[in-house]
Amino acid sequence: MVYLQKRKRFFKRFVIFVILSFILSLSFFLFEILMNRFGLAWGAAGRIWVPALITAMIATLLYKPLDILVLWLLRRVFFRQEMARVAALENATQSLLHTLDLKELSNLIVNTAAELMGQRVAVLVLFDRLRNQYWIASSFGMPLTAVNKIRVEKEDPLFLNLSKRRGLVEREKLLHEFSWPEVYEISKGFELLGAKAFVPLSCEDAHLGFLALSGKDGGASFSSAEARILNYFGDRAAVSLRNALYIHELRETNEKLKDLHSRLLQTNKLAAIEQLAAGIAHEIHNPLTIISGKAQLILLRKERPDDETLEQALKTIVKQTQRAADITRKLLIFSEPKSSGKDTIDFEAIVDSTVSLISYQTTLDGITVKKTVSRNLPVFTGEINELREVFLNLILNAVQAVDKRGMIHIQIRHLERDNLIEIKIQDTGKGISSEYIPRLFNPFFSTREEGLGLGLFITQQIVHRYRGSIHIESEIGEGTAVLIHLPVTQTAWVGEPVSAGTRENGEN
Repeated sequence: MVYLQKRKRFFKRFVIFVILSFILSLSFFLFEILMNRFGLAWGAAGRIWVPALITAMIATLLYKPLDILVLWLLRRVFFRQEMARVAALENATQSLLHTLDLKELSNLIVNTAAELMGQRVAVLVLFDRLRNQYWIASSFGMPLTAVNKIRVEKEDPLFLNLSKRRGLVEREKLLHEFSWPEVYEISKGFELLGAKAFVPLSCEDAHLGFLALSGKDGGASFSSAEARILNYFGDRAAVSLRNALYIHELRETNEKLKDLHSRLLQTNKLAAIEQLAAGIAHEIHNPLTIISGKAQLILLRKERPDDETLEQALKTIVKQTQRAADITRKLLIFSEPKSSGKDTIDFEAIVDSTVSLISYQTTLDGITVKKTVSRNLPVFTGEINELREVFLNLILNAVQAVDKRGMIHIQIRHLERDNLIEIKIQDTGKGISSEYIPRLFNPFFSTREEGLGLGLFITQQIVHRYRGSIHIESEIGEGTAVLIHLPVTQTAWVGEPVSAGTRENGEN
């Protein structure tokens, strides 16, 4: 395209020079005739500078009109077909630059190339860096059933050759570069896509793919002007494709991350449930054993239906069955589907339901769980199951860190000055080394050998979703405290946790 512009500029200047030379020569000649006709005589100096001055004036007056006239002739007469293609190409290029959706851009490229160059078939083949393979992004003039059957192999000799080339590649010209055994292998690539020519697409030395074209009718080669137009179009298309491919890859990666995040959440839930399973199994086993024993007693004494012992046994069965149902109901709370995120949160109820799930383990180890919840907590809305998961993760961590006869203290209060809900879960466990604290929220990092390392990571993600903050304080031999601050309103403070002095002074 630059070559065409230079060619047109040179031709325009040449034409203007010829026309001006003719006009000036004619003007000078007419001026001489008029001077002789009227018998006017000038000195030797005047005979030179007067005609020159008049000629310069005529040249100055006529240059701009001549420039416009010649430019019009170039566009409408001499380069009419090429200029029409260039105009169409410029319009298409603007559309390419403003299109970032890969599918839409691919369709625009093949349709523009087919219409602009009169192609029966045009196929855009792109290279997928993530999967390390070619794929057909769009096609023109080829049935969809045929497109679905095509497999473009990365190792194909033709496509390997194209990945190293720049500019239009035509079948007949390319085949002359190879020996007869190689010609057969190269030809198969052309036949696969029904193409007679390829435009390799590269941007900043990165190979993006190629545009396959059916070629001109009758098997004729593209002219040098047509080749320049195709190369220019290929360069502009490659720039747009690079941007669209980056966005496409980012979207694919984002979808994979979302899927991975969902799996991580599910894995963490399963790990938490697995930790609860032993305690819950014992809690359910005990009432069921009692139920079984009382039922057997009824069977043994069925001949005495009015016996007072039988009535007491039935009452015990009902009581223990209700207990088992209550345990399973509490566990099922954590498998409820997500809500709209506008639940009114009852923090005390969440704490009670979570503590009851681990009551068997805390009772067995003699761990005391203390709860302090302020009565004047403001209304807080959120997704209840997410907050249940936060408490479950943190309380389970505390239980695992505390030795027998230890204590866990759960405090929830409102910091009025900052309009924050503060949640503090403190234990009297063995504590965590200061060198590990910065890494505690990293996925798959755990201070326990059997730990999965996802609980705190997911807890942090949930807290950040509420524009909140989470902070851990710990000393070896003294225990650990986890502090969470959740803004009550959208405009609340969302920075680092408040200082220890503020926490002490803000006690309600």
